[in-house]
Amino acid sequence: MDNGLEQALRRWLAPAGLVVVCALVLLGASPASAHAILERSTPAADAVLRAPPTSVDLVFDEGISLLPDSVRVFGPDGSEVDDRHVVHAGGVAASAAVGLRGSLAKGTYLVSYRVISADSHPVSGAYTFSIGHRSTPPAAASPSRSTTVDLALGAARWLTYAGSALGLGGLAFLAWFWPAGWSSRRVRSLVNAGTGSLLVGTFLALALKGPYDGGLGLAHVSDGDLFREVLGTTYGRALDARLLLLAVLILLLTYRERVSRRVLAGAAGLLLLAVGVTFALCGHAAAGGHRPLAIASDTAHVAAMSVWLGGLVVLASVVLRADASPEVAVPVIGRFSTVATASVCVLVATGTYQALREVRSWDVLFETHYGHVLLVKLWFVVVALGAALGSRAWVWQTTHPVVAVNAATTATPVAAGAGTPTLRSLRTSVGVESLALVGVLVVSALLVSSNPARPPVVSSAVSTTVTAGPDTVRVSAVPAGPQRVSLRLQVLDAQGHRVEPREVDASFSLSAHDVGPLPVTLTKDGPGLRTGHASLPLSGHWQLAITVRTSAIDEATAYTDVPVG
Repeated sequence: MDNGLEQALRRWLAPAGLVVVCALVLLGASPASAHAILERSTPAADAVLRAPPTSVDLVFDEGISLLPDSVRVFGPDGSEVDDRHVVHAGGVAASAAVGLRGSLAKGTYLVSYRVISADSHPVSGAYTFSIGHRSTPPAAASPSRSTTVDLALGAARWLTYAGSALGLGGLAFLAWFWPAGWSSRRVRSLVNAGTGSLLVGTFLALALKGPYDGGLGLAHVSDGDLFREVLGTTYGRALDARLLLLAVLILLLTYRERVSRRVLAGAAGLLLLAVGVTFALCGHAAAGGHRPLAIASDTAHVAAMSVWLGGLVVLASVVLRADASPEVAVPVIGRFSTVATASVCVLVATGTYQALREVRSWDVLFETHYGHVLLVKLWFVVVALGAALGSRAWVWQTTHPVVAVNAATTATPVAAGAGTPTLRSLRTSVGVESLALVGVLVVSALLVSSNPARPPVVSSAVSTTVTAGPDTVRVSAVPAGPQRVSLRLQVLDAQGHRVEPREVDASFSLSAHDVGPLPVTLTKDGPGLRTGHASLPLSGHWQLAITVRTSAIDEATAYTDVPVG
């Protein structure tokens, strides 16, 4: 590289990288809570209105992104009555509103919503309200999803993690520890393959996000409206920034022979941090308390993982080959070992912080999908750390050879090879480390797509009618916050008229975990009408038992399920 260009790079590379990192952090620095939860709605859940409303307004506990059909409203006959124009009410990011069209008939209406929370996960639910009087509510459709899109997006995320390790981690290894390694075609191929994987994975993650959010199939990858919605989110802007950073990486690799070692080393470090921020903004760090700290922690986590795994792959595939020379390999291994140890410490510290941030209790850890996946990741991490200890012991023995004491008490080194560990033993531990970390990457891709292990909430409103002896009971179970459900029971006779029984009891049970029955305290709010609240502390399909007593000896019990997750 000519002197003018190199001087310009030295002058502007560090400030530009700092600006990129700061801009990306500030991009995600607005406050947010753990996961988008519906706080209130207008009309309220289970409300009976005298006059038809003109719109449905929802307010969540954090900023959300909207899809073209994020809020839908269905009338008593099942027809859609909203105007399909969903907006943030008053420009407030934590709200969603849709207008209602035409003259609305009396009866019960169903509101179904699907929004995107700050951590990029879709959040869906439903509830009912009535105009004039209650009627049989329209059926609530189950949230749609495409298994193919889910798997494809998970594969794309794995490609980005693996690409970061091989591309950026490999670049850092060569720039920091082994500049002579650029002469190896195999090493260059690894770094180029990693860069390509990161590029392809980022493109796929950007294209698949729209169908994933909307619960649609692969055919909707080319949907322009969905793509524009994604580009307007923090997730989309972070991936756009990553593509720009990858363009810089590709240029750097293309012209590396014309760049000094100092500039190349500095560029590798800045790219590791900047790309790490884009990973943080696409995951759980983008939501929740202490958001800037979480983003910084996630950034360090990804960067440390890339340095550790990328270095291990280069070691295992090139430096520690069977025909490798110890005179060449040992100094490289010694230099990498110090930074690898620091990377492990960073990974343990940031990983512990993230786990404590996402998992607030042992019950949640063992009773949720997120907790189960996290436990699998911890198992892989323990294996990797065990192998890393073996590798570190090898380095220590190599750099601190056994010393013998002669008769004159003069310390002399033992002859080379006597007690000095071989490259083959290190090759084994490095291979185990690498495989374990590949497993960590697979599980990490699953963690990013899993909802955080927060206290369980009722998945959606339940509106149904069950039979209890000669009577029927109209049941409404509406989410009332984390671990809470609002219950409304209406007892009707064979003609559909309200009837006042002698007693009504209700309880919840979760047979899968041998919990319950948990009785519900019911309040009489009119003839045949009972209301109450219950706390459901675990995820699963809770069974609601409703017992109606019509005399001292006559009673009947009906059952229905309330999903909590």
